[in-house]
Amino acid sequence: MNLKQTLQALYEEHTSHLEPFFRDAYDSDVERVRMLRVAEDGLGVGDYLPDFELQGADGKLWRSGELLDRGPLVLAFFRGGWCPYCDLTISALDRARPAIEALGASAVGVMPETIERVREAARLRQLSFPLLSDPRNEFAGLCGLTYELSPDHVAAHLKRGRDLPQMHGDTKWRLPVPAVFVVEPSARVVFAFSDAEPSRWPDPEELIASLNALSEAA
Repeated sequence: MNLKQTLQALYEEHTSHLEPFFRDAYDSDVERVRMLRVAEDGLGVGDYLPDFELQGADGKLWRSGELLDRGPLVLAFFRGGWCPYCDLTISALDRARPAIEALGASAVGVMPETIERVREAARLRQLSFPLLSDPRNEFAGLCGLTYELSPDHVAAHLKRGRDLPQMHGDTKWRLPVPAVFVVEPSARVVFAFSDAEPSRWPDPEELIASLNALSEAA
């Protein structure tokens, strides 16, 4: 199965076992985020990526300008190490990294958790690409990708033992929508994907096709 099919299978398995309260909180927040048009109105094709300077799990300070000086950038926003859909996508991106780098590009992930939690997430998954900490969702917010959780969704996370503000070094309950971008060296976005539904991500082959198109145009 490709990534989309694997995520869909996980979604069906996961939601089939959810208690009604958790299912309703999940579904209603997805629908609310759709109505808010967070994914549609955030960073998109033709926009320019805001500058960032974020600490990575490796302890290094990663700057967007330095990454783009090397070539195109594949930039993915993940909800957190606790998210099973993000977990599958992180692994898929890690497997695609050699093909991405063969096209002269870099792959980078961003997560809204504190550097300690991001470091642990990268260690557990033995990642070969940089995973960066975006505490308080500050950079994701600059990209227009964040939303505040509904009271029921907050309660659902607390019932699962997740205190997102504490995990994020924040005072608010907010998350980024899952998103991934291909950015050319000028910082212009040439491929954009974001969705209110956390189980939806593009296959890495779509990112590689975008990078191939950039290479051919160059």
